[in-house]
Order: sequence, then structure tokens, then C-alpha cells
Amino acid sequence: MKTNKWLALFLAMAMTLPMFAACGDSETVETTPAANEGETAVVEETEEPDPFAGTDFGGKELRISSSIDTYDSTNAHHLIAGSGELNGEIVNDAVYQRNMDVEELLNVKLNFIPSEWTWDNGHTEIEKLVISGDCGFEVVINDLINLGRIAHKGYFHSVSDNQIMDFTKPYWYGEAIKDLEVVDGAAYMMMGDVFADSLSSAHVLYYNKDIILDNYGDDNYVQDIILDGGWTVDEMIRVTEETAVDLDGDGAMVENNDQFGYSVIGAWGPMIPMLMGFDVQFVDNSGGKLAYCFNNERSVKILEKLNELYWAPYNLQDIKAGDRSDEGLLSMFANQQTTFVGYLRLCDLERMRDIEFSVGLSCYPKLNTEQENYVSSLHDTSEVGAIVVTANPADMDFISTVLEVMAREAGRTIIPAYYEEALKIKYVNGSEDAAMIDLIHDSITSPFALAYNNILGGMLLANCFLTPLGSKKTDFASGYASAEKAGNQKLDELVAAFEEVVARQNG
Repeated sequence: MKTNKWLALFLAMAMTLPMFAACGDSETVETTPAANEGETAVVEETEEPDPFAGTDFGGKELRISSSIDTYDSTNAHHLIAGSGELNGEIVNDAVYQRNMDVEELLNVKLNFIPSEWTWDNGHTEIEKLVISGDCGFEVVINDLINLGRIAHKGYFHSVSDNQIMDFTKPYWYGEAIKDLEVVDGAAYMMMGDVFADSLSSAHVLYYNKDIILDNYGDDNYVQDIILDGGWTVDEMIRVTEETAVDLDGDGAMVENNDQFGYSVIGAWGPMIPMLMGFDVQFVDNSGGKLAYCFNNERSVKILEKLNELYWAPYNLQDIKAGDRSDEGLLSMFANQQTTFVGYLRLCDLERMRDIEFSVGLSCYPKLNTEQENYVSSLHDTSEVGAIVVTANPADMDFISTVLEVMAREAGRTIIPAYYEEALKIKYVNGSEDAAMIDLIHDSITSPFALAYNNILGGMLLANCFLTPLGSKKTDFASGYASAEKAGNQKLDELVAAFEEVVARQNG
């Protein structure tokens, strides 16, 4: 099992604080065996030099458009810009300190410009600004679906061959960035800790640990299955069936009368992270041309399993009473009317502080045990970043350096503070939940379908999986066949557009 890096950091800090207090101004040392027996060598601890030490951009300003829209989406503006001042709140103060440290280290000025564009107009608003020739910012943070709709139009600088931003580091989601690169040289969207919505809006399954304890005698029963690599959709189906209860004994599962195994609000948004969790390989470039590669038996099995889980009589497909939204789901969960609840995000843990029972976190299940890794999904409204093409190409080193240091420092300070304070890991369920959030953080890898499903006419998600699911259909082949011709045409057009943009920008 992977050691939780943030928890280890906090424990290490806690253990060393008394030592620092006792030592006063003395140097921190470690002892090692000396050359002569009986003697002790004293060696000073040293850190690797900061590769950006001494960088001086002369007070140059980086303007960052950061979304504050909350309509049918989340945003993490508070984890990027913060309040702009210290206010005693741990997370806000970590954001403030990060931004001050970046400004001081690089001698730059960070200017955060809030925007309120929604999921359905952000792309047109960004397009208007780019076409005008002056966006008023160099970096834009907005919904994945919005940037995915216009990335092929040449509105962003590519970061494919960027030598400053190190996408192999854990504070970047390097696999996810690569997954969005339709053709070589077309990496226009970035994901990582600096764009904190990449983590806070990641989909999570929440479950009632008290119900798990009552049924299995161990409130870590589900977590143990997950960490052992065995959390599959069949295991989830089994647990949801075994924990559902017909409370009124009338032989029917009825909303507000009974305890369901798993509850969601429809077959579209809530089932996207389930589908993504099955690690569908939608496209392949091994033949020298990007092509769909998911017309296979695995996809047939996926649609069957989606139907088996979603339409099970002990699961609730679409809450009807009250608020049919994430608020309604949260209320239903808090009232202990379901074991598992879907569709919610990691940031929703912040809204569960008043829940009296123990809350469990789960990644989405694998399709089967042959699937090597768990996959955690963002939503198409999760916010990612891009460098607008109106930014001066001569400033790319400057922009890249600032983003790299912002990402690095976010990984060191903001994300641990977010774990510890906002998500209350230390005070809720301890290291088990911290390990689960680490797993989710490290398994955000495959956003291709979320970014490009819309521009490909629904070929990836709607036509072949979610539309038939909503109609209780398990015939994947028919859905694929009906969408194949138009889908292939749209994919060819998208590839051609990216190739033209890359050639023009490299020209």
C-alpha cells in the first residue's frame, strides 16, 4: 500500500516541533558512525538547491483568469487566489503564503482576475477575447468542456515540449495532460495542483461506515477491498444489495421509506465517473492515425454492468423528492437513506461536517480484477488551465516558470492544508481516508472523453453508453453502429484541425 505522503509530512512535523523548541538557535544535525570507533560524526542536513533561486523577472505581472462560477459546477478559486490577505483560516493562509512566496522567489506579481462564465458559454467568451487580440490575461482557468471545445482552434499555446514545467512531478497530472493531446505537439490543456479543481472536483463515492460496520463487523471493510485492489463493479453490486433494507416491509423499495444500496440523480452525470472508472480506451494512435478502439467485447460488458448496477431494484436511479441535485443527494445520504451515494465530488466532504455517522470515501470500482488500476474521473465542468495564444511567445519561459513554481508550492503547502483542514482528514477518519484521497489524487488519468465528447457529437459517452443505459438497453453494438459514421467523420475533422494548428504554430 502506498504511504500517505501528506499524513507522513504532518506526523514528521509534529514529532520534530519539540526538538526545535528545545534546540533554540542551534543547527539541525544528524549523527552517523565516525571513522574511529567510539566517536560520533556530526553532519549538517542540507536540502537540494532550488533550481529557481536567483530568478528575477523584475516585477513582471502574470495575469490569471480564474473561474468563480458555481452554476452546475465547482470551482477552486479559493485554492488558487484566496482572499488576498491573511485571515487565520489555514487553507486561505496557505494560499496567501504560496502566492507571496512565488512572488518573492521570482520577483513577479500575480494578478488573479475572476470570471463568471458558465459551462455553456465559457468557450464563446474566451474565443471572443482571443479573437479581439487582447484577453487581458495570459493564463485561463475554466471548465474542461469549455477549453475542449476550442483547443483545436489555435487559441492556446502548446506545452507539449515545455522544458520548464516538469509534468513528471506529482503536482502535475502528467498522464491526464498527455491523454488530452490529440496529435503530437497539441498539449493545450494542463491539469495539476496549481489548478486545484483538478483534485477538489474529482468524483468520489461516499458511503455510510456505520451501515458497513453493522453488516460486516468492520467499518473498514470496503476500504480494505479497495486497497487490496479488489474493488470491482461486481463487489459494489454485492455490497449495495447486501446493505439495502426494505424498512417498511412492503416488498418494494420506495424513496423516503426504505434504505437503498446506491443512489444517484439520473443516468448521465452520475454514471460518467462509473464509466470512466472502467478505464475505457476510447482511441488509439498505434496505426499512425487516431482512431476509435472501443468497439469490442469489453465495452459490451461495460454497458451490461452499468445496467446491472444502475437498474437494480435495491438502488435508487433518480431521486424525486425535494432537491434533485447534489444537495438532494447529500440530504438523502445525511438522513441515512442510502449506503452509497454517487455523483458527489471530493470537495463535498467539506459539507459533511455535521453528519453524525462515520463517512467513508471510495474510488469508483474497476470493471474486473483484470483491470490493473483504479481510474478517478473529473467532471466535464472540472476546471483546468491553458496559456492563451494572445500571450507573447517571448514570455513563455516567464509564464512556464511561474506556473511550475506555483504548482510545486501548491503541492507542498496548499494541498496538505486542504487535506488537513478543509477535508478534516485528521479529525474525521484518520489515515485510512487520507490514503483514499491519495489514491484518488494519483489515479486522475483519463479525461479525453470528458473534454472531447461534445465536439465528437456524443460518440464517446452518450451514444454508446449513457443514452442506452437510460433506456435500460444493453445493446452496445447497435448504439455504436448508429453513431459510427458521423463519429468517425468528426474525429477525422478534429485530428485535421489539431494538425493544422500545430503546423501553423510551429511554422
